[in-house]
Amino acid sequence: MPDQPPTEKIPGQVTVVEVHAEFEKLLKDRTHMGLRNFLGDAFLEPRNPYERTRRQAKKWVVVIGGISLLGLLIVYGFHVR
Repeated sequence: MPDQPPTEKIPGQVTVVEVHAEFEKLLKDRTHMGLRNFLGDAFLEPRNPYERTRRQAKKWVVVIGGISLLGLLIVYGFHVR
């Protein structure tokens, strides 16, 4: 086989700014990840990709929040007396 020139271009040196810019671009494309989305998926109703409305809280979150608030009000009421 005769020596053929390489078809791929040899990359030159890449600066830190270029690497940082590409890294930032990759991070911005990963909007489905992160703590905020994890907590939203845990405590809110599932997303509907066809509607851009706000998601409502799941029923168990509302129940636990209401019971906790009621408990705090009862404890506060006994301490005020």
